[in-house]
Amino acid sequence: MVSTLRLRLRAVCVLVLVVAGLLVAPGATHAVTVGDWTQFRNGPAQVGVNPAETALSPATAGQLREVWVNSVGFSVWSSPAIVDGVAYVGSLDKGQLVAIDVATGDTLWTAPGDALESDWTFTSPAVAKGIVYLGINRPAAEIWAFDAVTGATVWRSGASVSNINGSPTVADGVVYAATTDDQVLALDAATGAKIWDVKPGGGRGSGFYSTPSVVAGHVYATSLNGQVYALRADTGATEWTFTTGAINSSSPAVSGGVVYLSSRNGFVYALDALTGTQRWRTRYGTGILASFLSSPSVSGGVVYVGTNNDRRLLALNAATGRQLWAARTGGAVLSSPAVANGVVYVGSDDRNVYAYAANNGRRLWSARVSGAVDSGPVVSGGKVFAGTYGDVGGGNVYAFGL
Repeated sequence: MVSTLRLRLRAVCVLVLVVAGLLVAPGATHAVTVGDWTQFRNGPAQVGVNPAETALSPATAGQLREVWVNSVGFSVWSSPAIVDGVAYVGSLDKGQLVAIDVATGDTLWTAPGDALESDWTFTSPAVAKGIVYLGINRPAAEIWAFDAVTGATVWRSGASVSNINGSPTVADGVVYAATTDDQVLALDAATGAKIWDVKPGGGRGSGFYSTPSVVAGHVYATSLNGQVYALRADTGATEWTFTTGAINSSSPAVSGGVVYLSSRNGFVYALDALTGTQRWRTRYGTGILASFLSSPSVSGGVVYVGTNNDRRLLALNAATGRQLWAARTGGAVLSSPAVANGVVYVGSDDRNVYAYAANNGRRLWSARVSGAVDSGPVVSGGKVFAGTYGDVGGGNVYAFGL
């Protein structure tokens, strides 16, 4: 059951970002290597796939074991980013970015150093060109850019009376973010200077919990007002809108010219990426919390998504929406699945991380952890990483390997 605290945190609304322009020269930079997981859903298209994973497979995933645990605070909602041997994760209650050595699990540094008791972050870090980007509410919202090696502040943008719940997306030298104040904006990734700032819903009480997807010059965002928006990446101008008629709090995935999303009305949608025309919709859950935050993954012609009330991970045919299989967990699935080398990984509120065969949903492995796993698992370099929510245990980051 989702606790009162978690519902309150999820329901926090409002954010306006204003560039502050604090610029510090970054130091040496980490290089992105093959197999790294660089941002939420592993890229601006947000398909949630690591195509470079080779060590983990349906034959080996059952051998996964815990290799380290790092306690970063009361709760971890953030999905880690893994770049050049370092795991970057946001500590929800501390409002900090934590850098962890992937090999040992030791904390390398935390930032910012002046974190306040009221700071918090839902967002997952994004890493590009030696800089780590994170949204922090202090309680007013800011987007921060940190040096990936030292944690030194490169720039920060903010502040306002509203919040950022979705993660920043980095594409082609631009940071895109959506806020709870019906705001989508674009910032220069090197300087934090504002490129554009729009309110596609007209600012009429709507907002975004989701992370924008960016593909081929288009930005896609799902809104709490029941709308899905396609915006021009260069100007923010609205290209099309689509109405689901229900709150949309999960993030869209874009693959093969199609935008896939889940809505709290219990349907998964497939929309034409250029026109917004519905290609199909499939009922996959029941009740107002059919999907709260689980964002779909797309791999090999299959869409994978988790459900809340129905406590399942579903696999749908990406061309038709037909259900291929369903795997039941012991709790709600707010976690966004990750796909790598024929295996789907997902967390559940039953305090487990799971691995399923991507072709038939057969359970390959599970691991009991300290709290609910609403953090989307990350797969990189033969390891699986996930964070826990602190309702039951501490806010930990777990690494599992062979």
